[in-house]
Amino acid sequence: MAFKLKRFLARGPELIQAERVFIKEIPLAELGLTALYVVVAAAWEMFSDEFFDRLLGSQRDTVTIEALKGFNFILTTAVVLYLVLRRAFRIRRQAEEALRLSQQRFESVALATTDAIWDLNLETKMVWWSAGIQQLFGYRPEEVSPNLDWWLERLHPEDKERVTRDLERVVDGGNRTLAGHYRFRRQDGSYASVLDRGYIIHDAAGKPARVVGGISDISERRQAEEALENSRRQLRALTARLQSGREDERAKVAREIHDELGQVLTAIKMNLDWLERRIDEHAEGPALNPLLERVVESGEMTDSAIKSVQRIATELRPGALDNLGLAEALLQEANRFQQRSGIVCETELPAGPLNLPAQVATAVFRVFQEALTNVGRHAKATVVRVLLKADPEQLVLRVEDNGQGIQPEATADSHSLGLLGMRERASVLGGEATISPITPHGTRVSLRLPRAATDAKFWAEI
Repeated sequence: MAFKLKRFLARGPELIQAERVFIKEIPLAELGLTALYVVVAAAWEMFSDEFFDRLLGSQRDTVTIEALKGFNFILTTAVVLYLVLRRAFRIRRQAEEALRLSQQRFESVALATTDAIWDLNLETKMVWWSAGIQQLFGYRPEEVSPNLDWWLERLHPEDKERVTRDLERVVDGGNRTLAGHYRFRRQDGSYASVLDRGYIIHDAAGKPARVVGGISDISERRQAEEALENSRRQLRALTARLQSGREDERAKVAREIHDELGQVLTAIKMNLDWLERRIDEHAEGPALNPLLERVVESGEMTDSAIKSVQRIATELRPGALDNLGLAEALLQEANRFQQRSGIVCETELPAGPLNLPAQVATAVFRVFQEALTNVGRHAKATVVRVLLKADPEQLVLRVEDNGQGIQPEATADSHSLGLLGMRERASVLGGEATISPITPHGTRVSLRLPRAATDAKFWAEI
């Protein structure tokens, strides 16, 4: 009995709506027929005596006339009442059948779906639950209550206030739909991650009357998403470690090449110069000329080797970056790029020292190098404009070219390792790197980093 009462309460708004449909569907034909009946009855009342006299061919007494008139009134009224009631009850049966089919479809969907379907009456605060609430969360039928508080008590304490506030805001705000994630307690005490979506039904006055929705258990999906995100964080951490280790190794190799190999080559060059002078001083005949030529040639080769060592050491780790600062390192790199490629580099750099952390300076310099490499390989540009500016909060690097421009889909291509490397360097330090086309042609690389950025926060989140 209690279950039927709950079902009746839940269906109350539907029955009221069906009644309104019934009233609305009364056609004007019945009203016209009734009006016609009133006119005919009035005329009958006025002329019926004369009509019966002529019809019967003789004058009848009052009792007979009144009986005939009453019988005719009953017959006519019955016909009219039958026609009116027949149409009215047909409309009612159609409304009830439509309501029955709608309810049947609703219950069939509730039984067929794996979600927990619910129907909340906003006036009574009573909730109808489908069998999915038992299947998803392990509750027995007698453990499920139609009271709204039963659902509220099983929300995770950290989610309860937020979910309640969101529901009230959506209902009071006049929205039609609501959706949200929260944690719901199973029968065994564990919590499931769920996605709850609902549709708000308004009454004829536009006031929210019911909310119908469904709860999906997405615990496995959330676990998979968390595992995927954790894998991504680990990959990013590995990338950051590799980049950091590579920078350290580059700096070490550059110092060794510059300090050790460079010094050896310089000593060899000095010895060759001394030998060249001595041979030239004691050369008394043509026999020593081939020896002198070989010494001179060796000196030239040593000069070339020294320049190569300096170039390689600079490419590995520019000394200006550690000794003269980021702005000077960018200027030197822009000049080397211009000499190699023939592409004009216009630079706008801060005049004074920036006093940046080593990690920030290195990230900006490597992003700049990668941007110039992409220009030289793909852009077909003639001019590159470089802007570096700093304020107390952040550092901004912008590299623009006038080339053919980059396609939007290329910026998200997983094979574009250089672009991915830019983003990763910025992300590790809490910044952002973007690559976008310029109208009408060209490409812009923008890097933004917190001025005092470090990777401490990144490693703390791993």
